[in-house]
Amino acid sequence: MKGTQGFSFDAAHSRSSPQALQITAASKKLFFVLPSLAILYILQRVAWRSSVSSVLKSSVISLPTCPIQSVIHPTNRADITSRNVEALFSSLSFKEQIAQQLSGAVQIPTICYDEMGAIGQDTRWEIFYELGRYLQETFPLVYNKLDVATVNEHGLLFTWQGSDTSLKPLLLMAHQDVVPVPNMTLGRWTYPPFSGHYDGTYVWGRGSEDDKSNLIAILAAFAALLEAGFEPSRTVLFSVGFDEEGGFPESYGAKALAARILELYGHGGIELIFDEGIAGIESHFGTEFAMPATAEKGYVDVTITVNTRGGHSSTPPDHTAIGYLADVIKAVESNPFPSSLTEDNPTATYLSCVADYGKAVPPLIRDSIRDPRRQREVIQYLEERPDSRALIRTSVAVDVVAGGSKANNLPESAYILVNHRIAIDHSVATVKTHYTDIISPIAARLNFSLCGFGHGDHGCNEREGSIYLSARDELEPSLVTKSDSSQFSWLTGTLRGVFGDEVVVAPVLLSGTILSRGNTDTQFYWNLSSHIYRMSPWRASLDSRGTNMHTVDERMPILGLLEMIHFYHEFLRVVDEMRS
Repeated sequence: MKGTQGFSFDAAHSRSSPQALQITAASKKLFFVLPSLAILYILQRVAWRSSVSSVLKSSVISLPTCPIQSVIHPTNRADITSRNVEALFSSLSFKEQIAQQLSGAVQIPTICYDEMGAIGQDTRWEIFYELGRYLQETFPLVYNKLDVATVNEHGLLFTWQGSDTSLKPLLLMAHQDVVPVPNMTLGRWTYPPFSGHYDGTYVWGRGSEDDKSNLIAILAAFAALLEAGFEPSRTVLFSVGFDEEGGFPESYGAKALAARILELYGHGGIELIFDEGIAGIESHFGTEFAMPATAEKGYVDVTITVNTRGGHSSTPPDHTAIGYLADVIKAVESNPFPSSLTEDNPTATYLSCVADYGKAVPPLIRDSIRDPRRQREVIQYLEERPDSRALIRTSVAVDVVAGGSKANNLPESAYILVNHRIAIDHSVATVKTHYTDIISPIAARLNFSLCGFGHGDHGCNEREGSIYLSARDELEPSLVTKSDSSQFSWLTGTLRGVFGDEVVVAPVLLSGTILSRGNTDTQFYWNLSSHIYRMSPWRASLDSRGTNMHTVDERMPILGLLEMIHFYHEFLRVVDEMRS
């Protein structure tokens, strides 16, 4: 998953910053993980303002230190390294084989639509039976040697039993479903979206990157290890969902799979979890950074409804429900949530890594990041664009407005739906309190009742002369996985062992909107482990155009797929040798 956008700045002299920050040219690159899961920031020219933003929190912190950059290679079974890493993975026959395996999976249109019905009732789920059969036919050794359980018809839980039951399992994740292809875009595809066309460099089609690449890569790594006679001491689990892309509040896939794993291993019973995420290795400031996401923002949709007296439009009042709603919209957009950069925010650790290892970071930028007294400057730079601002603030987007039904009828109600991705230092309660604070004065001025979020009596929400607040799809921000743990060092060491010791591993925040609700399937697995990482382990530079995930001409570079197989192969071996 990859997306890039530009962001650059240069600063003039000001009272609050006597030194001028001068950042020049598009060669100064700074990336953050944002709605498209990996956003490139080219330091954009904006004038430095003499006073800090009105929504900037005043707290000043020292940024966390960048994690220790270790290198780890498996030490057991050198014959497996020789057979697979040094020979098999670099062979043309293996490259062609895995390209065809991914192509075949893409050709099965396992589309997950919004608001799909329950399993067994909605026939659109039936295509997943075909993919299940395809996987079993394509990876027979995996299905013969591992325990494969079906959960809620289409969920798959692979268990590779280890010899030492005292060790907590490693859990890998992927999903089978893909987003729909709008009919209006069919003519814009280079190759049909479910053709799985392979041109020798890319496999084209919906799901080729998100997320059938990870699905095929993990199964291919399992197969290679089984063929080499590998027997793990630590149990390995592979949980494969089928509704990650869905927009419905009830999960049929990941939620059921997580419940099964909880039943088997208990709360905190998993050593670490690795799920999809960004195309995680990118070049910033002349340095290659691997960026596992160690936290995800929360989510909530807030609906604000204005109820008024209806009637005929020939004798209207000064303001209708829609007019009053306009005041509400203005209040919502004029009162953003405050920005802050806390020590727990992975963005802070990422910035430290940029300052420590970015080869082309201008000295003044490096000093600004490192100096706690200049944290306000850093936050102000991040505030200059919506995409970078999302890293340090609860986002607000008025996405739906509705009211009225006929030209000659006064609307009896009108409403807006406001979408939020909740900052990791905020909560659903923070959002509700915020709306109570900004809507209460409007209700008082209009002599309206305020209903919802603990206000108003029964029936208040439908009463004439009322403003009703409600929320749906509530999800708190995830806990932040610490980057000073043994488990993070295993990941760091494997990434640098596979991709080279010039790669720097830096944790980032996942706040992306390419996911229907902005969260991966790990949202259902938080009680299984405190070590959760989200990343698609391949070099984004292998496709300079980008994979076009979720849009026309989605494609996956086969060299990237080979890198993913190599990583999963080695990560499983490294974690198998390690003890926490």
